[in-house]
Amino acid sequence: MWENFRKKADPAADDKILITAEVLGEALWKQRDDPELKRCLVDLNIALFNLMDTNNDGYLDIEEHRRMFHQVGIPDTWNSRQAFNAIDVNHDGKLSVQEFGEADYEFFFSDDENSPYSLFFGPLVD
Repeated sequence: MWENFRKKADPAADDKILITAEVLGEALWKQRDDPELKRCLVDLNIALFNLMDTNNDGYLDIEEHRRMFHQVGIPDTWNSRQAFNAIDVNHDGKLSVQEFGEADYEFFFSDDENSPYSLFFGPLVD
């Protein structure tokens, strides 16, 4: 799989061997229960969480979470409160790395459209 990403950097590469977003999505979906993929996603979530945890207290507060929305290009951060509350499963007003990682994984791999984790990046719009 990774060699397809490297070939993308080579403009002479044959377009037929490039990975597309659709192909990547399907490949990840098929591997969603693979322990190796889960380990990679845990590592990515921890890295993202640590970047967001600007006060280094081991938790994300609402302002750190709201800043993430702004940084990924979602300017209307009022959705952040709704998303934050949905993934703060123990309702202590802060997100642990476990809560954050679980929400991220479920956002991308859950079949349940009514899952509170569908709000990870705010409410979905048509």
